[in-house]
Amino acid sequence: MFPQALIKHNIGNTIEFQNTLDIRAEAYLSEITSIGDVTIPVTNANDFTAGTILILLSSLGSDNAEIVVSSSHTNTALTVAATIQSHFRGNVAQQINYDQVVVQKSATIDGVYVSLLTQTLQVTQGNSIIYDAVGLSTDFYKLQWRNSITGAVSTLSDPFSVSSYDSESVGAMSRAVKLAMGIRESDLKVDDSFILSAMQDARNIVQTNLFGIRMPWLSEFEYPIKMLAGRNYVDLPSNIDFDSTDRSLLSARFVIPNISGPFPLRYVDKRSWNNLSYFLSGSTLASNITIGAITITLDNVGDFPSEGSVFIATNAHTETIMQVEYTSLDQTTNTLIGVTGVTRNVVAGTQAWVNPNQSQPIYYTVFEGRIYFDRIIPDIMQSNNLYIDFYKKMDQITSLYDIVPENYREMYKLYLRYAVKYRKDNDTSQDDADYRSFISLIQAVVSNVYTGQTQRIITS
Repeated sequence: MFPQALIKHNIGNTIEFQNTLDIRAEAYLSEITSIGDVTIPVTNANDFTAGTILILLSSLGSDNAEIVVSSSHTNTALTVAATIQSHFRGNVAQQINYDQVVVQKSATIDGVYVSLLTQTLQVTQGNSIIYDAVGLSTDFYKLQWRNSITGAVSTLSDPFSVSSYDSESVGAMSRAVKLAMGIRESDLKVDDSFILSAMQDARNIVQTNLFGIRMPWLSEFEYPIKMLAGRNYVDLPSNIDFDSTDRSLLSARFVIPNISGPFPLRYVDKRSWNNLSYFLSGSTLASNITIGAITITLDNVGDFPSEGSVFIATNAHTETIMQVEYTSLDQTTNTLIGVTGVTRNVVAGTQAWVNPNQSQPIYYTVFEGRIYFDRIIPDIMQSNNLYIDFYKKMDQITSLYDIVPENYREMYKLYLRYAVKYRKDNDTSQDDADYRSFISLIQAVVSNVYTGQTQRIITS
């Protein structure tokens, strides 16, 4: 992860960012070393990579920290280029993957980024500083770590500029809190990882208090799900909040040609769905079948007559429901025998039906991550959309550039202030004024929820 970058614009742009090291392995010096030494005795270098590697001697930010190139090593000593600092017994020696930062620049956020400069990390400081003498307040930058030995580079950071944080972003709230509390951007205790974690903690606390209450900022309307003929279900979106009941599903409907309005499906609970769909008897294929197959093994043939037809659902939008015949079955092996009419390859898990009702569904229920209909989708509805309105899971915060969608987001600053104080002093209790104000505002949110949806009692 890349650190938060602070850009100040005056004559050009000054870019300051926290030094973040990608550490491969570490050991500790077993003896004092002097300036110019080429052998560094260490406790155990067994985990260090063989060959030429980058080594940071002493802790990042310390006065004697330096990056050296090690050409070889044993388990107890590193062979390096002459050091420029002395180091003490017990100081750390870390193998790092990158020792440089590459800065790229563009006039627009989505424009072409060109390399501005490559600079070695300033490891005696907590931060590195880069100066762009001709930088404008509207310019955008990206950072990339680089290994000066191999030339290997990391992925690029998100773009940033003087005013790159949206006013509703995590970064904007973080800066406001740090400014109010006098926290420097270089403070290693209040780094980006801490801010992101604390912000997500605040959101989780609020979400727990709002459990069962559907919030409008989590709504997803007019979401299309393309249906497959021969199936009596569609899979729910992976980001729906609850997928075992209709708790997060607001509505489901078809759009029918030549009819001015949508056709809404009616929700029923699982018990009622059992009564409505009793005629849906069948099973699923236990193994793949190929064109011309003369037997079909199902998971269960208990619903199938001793001979007759089986209707096999589609798995592609170019297919139609396949009707095949069979002359007998084996209850022990769940196999249909004497099969004819298999005109395409079919994969295991595909639904197979006994004389299903192929017509437009009217009712639905929700379980096992799916919307189940009271009838199977007929060929005439192949590839048609089912439109649903639902409530999503809350997205996790992973970047300072992430937008916080909650309209009560300002109260998270109170929790951030409390979290910073607790980070600095573990004796800070939940009787802290900022924490108490945060909890009080949660109760205010719970008491004044507005979903934008009319509440109705639906009877069967």
